[in-house]
Amino acid sequence: MDGRQQIVQRTRELLGDRLEDVLHMVRQDRHGLRGWEEPAHLRSVVRRTVAQEVGGGEREEGDLAVAVADVGRCTGEADPGQQREALGELLEMGASALEKVLRQQVNELTPAELIALECVVLFYGRPAILVRNGRLGAVPATWTVLEDQREDIEMCQRGVGRIELLDHPDYDWAGTAFLVNETTLLTTRRCVELFAEPRDGRWQFRPGISAWMNYRSGDQRVASAGYRIRAVLGVHEQYDLALLDVEPPQVSRQAPTPLALMAQCPPRLEGRPVYLISYPIRDARRSEPEVIARICRDVYNVKRVQPGLIRRCFRFQNIELMQHDCAQLGQSSGGCLVDLETHQVVGLQLSSRYLETSTAIPLWVLRDDPLLKQAGVTFAEASQRDLEGLMNQLERLSRSRYWPEVRATIGNLYQRAFGTLPPGNY
Repeated sequence: MDGRQQIVQRTRELLGDRLEDVLHMVRQDRHGLRGWEEPAHLRSVVRRTVAQEVGGGEREEGDLAVAVADVGRCTGEADPGQQREALGELLEMGASALEKVLRQQVNELTPAELIALECVVLFYGRPAILVRNGRLGAVPATWTVLEDQREDIEMCQRGVGRIELLDHPDYDWAGTAFLVNETTLLTTRRCVELFAEPRDGRWQFRPGISAWMNYRSGDQRVASAGYRIRAVLGVHEQYDLALLDVEPPQVSRQAPTPLALMAQCPPRLEGRPVYLISYPIRDARRSEPEVIARICRDVYNVKRVQPGLIRRCFRFQNIELMQHDCAQLGQSSGGCLVDLETHQVVGLQLSSRYLETSTAIPLWVLRDDPLLKQAGVTFAEASQRDLEGLMNQLERLSRSRYWPEVRATIGNLYQRAFGTLPPGNY
């Protein structure tokens, strides 16, 4: 199968029976670009999140800066007008490519239309939605279910962060990790190997290197991370998985929240909607067209929510693995794959390739694993009786004079135990 057929096949797989709907949205968004400003979900891709000193003051993390002058722009970087023009051309070519796909005229696709077709998949089929200041960015119309679940997704992303490295000779950060109890992080073995090594029968930090956990959305200096990683609790002998001991988060309304792991395989696994929370990085194996590099340059190294579907589970030698299609941008190692229905973590992201399926560890297979049990990793298991008892306690506490102070803590504990926010206005 040649490259043309592969791109068309991926487009059909990811967009499915929504091809005509997506074509209509592409045309609408192209028309919107002729107005005052681009549509919100495209603006989140075109513009960059920056933290830099301007006028003697430092921007708050997550500020949206649109360069209106050449100052501060990288050499050779297109100005906003050129970016808008390039995006408009891509949308026009994307609409033309979708029309040819619908008419079964694949052989007539030009190289420019193939590039545009890739952009359409990234913008509409499997978007990488920015998380800024704890809030989920604008959601494309093809994934309105994310808007319906916004509150739960924003709660989950609080427990996901990036491991920053101090005094490492080569790297500023190692990869994504997420909280599985108040002081334990789950990530991949390959991430830990960047700053730790086995010595004297246990894993220890490499000399001179320290690691910090940063739960914020964008690129931040190590000093802003705030939560020191104190030790390596263990590295799994079979799975690409490691546990780290981290300082507990401070109690506040927006404090990092431990995520609950799914205790058993969900029903209807194949085709089940999920989303990946991670910090995607540029895939060096990807031959990225210059136009995509210019417009999509900001999608890397910041926290993103990437929706998709579970494809299948399979066995490789003596380990269980799972395939999904969330991480279409490329590498997101260490991210958490979350079930869209229960908001419990179903998998630990291992590897991915641009516009191809990704591989994750289905975490329910490790429910009785000694390493996870010893670390006190939380699996979401609760009967209806447990839920009713907890709701009765919440009702009594809500009448207490101290309710405002304990409300955030209760929400965190509930999320940890059941993998979702408490129902109702608790």
